[in-house]
Amino acid sequence: MQRFFVTNVVDNWVVFTPEQAHQISAVLRMMPGQHVLALDNTGWEYEVELAAVEKKRVTAVILSKHLAANEPTSQLTLYLSLLKRDNFEWALQKGTEIGVTHFVPLITERTVARPPKKFDRWQRILTEAAEQSERGRIPALAAPVKLAPALAALPPQRPALIPWEKAVRNGLRDVLGDGETAVSLFIGPEGGFTKTEIEQAQQCGVQPITLGKRVLRAETAAIVAAALVLHELRDLE
Repeated sequence: MQRFFVTNVVDNWVVFTPEQAHQISAVLRMMPGQHVLALDNTGWEYEVELAAVEKKRVTAVILSKHLAANEPTSQLTLYLSLLKRDNFEWALQKGTEIGVTHFVPLITERTVARPPKKFDRWQRILTEAAEQSERGRIPALAAPVKLAPALAALPPQRPALIPWEKAVRNGLRDVLGDGETAVSLFIGPEGGFTKTEIEQAQQCGVQPITLGKRVLRAETAAIVAAALVLHELRDLE
């Protein structure tokens, strides 16, 4: 069943955006009487029956309401250094699919890419990936921030990890205790974090970890590390 995140739920009705109306009417060629799922981005999903299907306006009546079953139970915040456009957007998409709940674009010493003036494209990528992976919420997307302020604003009492190719002892199981439900994860840019940045992170309680013997590309490290963390949090079982 097709899934759409919506913002207009009133009484027993759902009104889709003009862009969604175009997709429903012109792309999917759906007709009144067919059913779709509407999600309100708070964890609830509604099975609805299309009532009026027009080119720029589609409305539907709510048939049932229930909690989305596939939303992660843990909270993983991915501090993702800005990468080249395609690589960064790929990491946003795949991170959403596996269960990242918050994204914070990160500006570091070796960051080459620059953030766009508008984040509509990034938000659209997150929304489409959340719909495709049958999530109940769209991951939160913060404004780009430099490393120092990001470290200073870390939530207390929450494990924070930073994969580093020179970390030789710490694996995830060494640093994540039982019962953890929220983790912050830092991923460096194409050139990696500098030694000074690693030291700054350590001073703020962030623990370097190893992802194994092989050196991974930044976007690969982001997904591998995120998946491993979610596995340790038992959110991929």
